[in-house]
Amino acid sequence: MNTDHAPVPAVVLRGGSIQERDATITRLAEPEAAGRPTAVLRLGSGVFGSQSLPLTPHIVIKQATIGCPCCTSTVLFRVALVKLLRTNRPARLIIDLGAGDHVAVLEMQLKGESLCRVVRIVDSVDLDTGGR
Repeated sequence: MNTDHAPVPAVVLRGGSIQERDATITRLAEPEAAGRPTAVLRLGSGVFGSQSLPLTPHIVIKQATIGCPCCTSTVLFRVALVKLLRTNRPARLIIDLGAGDHVAVLEMQLKGESLCRVVRIVDSVDLDTGGR
């Protein structure tokens, strides 16, 4: 988390192959001047939860094989997110949703009363549509 306790800027990433998502993460995670990392919360399991490319040292990945974060595992998603932010104190956060189901519900949770204090969504990238 930021040392000033401001919400961490976050990008929601979805769609595409694991290789496309890893390439996008690398592009989005330019090193921070103050040396703080970019944290990636990677949701899903199996092929959607694996890492295919070697990522640079300033990228910290937390694997969260919790199933759908908005349908079945809200508490587990929140715990994984808060632990990642507290442990790594990142400059920015990328939430890798894999296939990207239920994005609207997840974004609504992130903008909700409790999580909006720690995370601020600044962008959403859909690799399947090539858009935001």
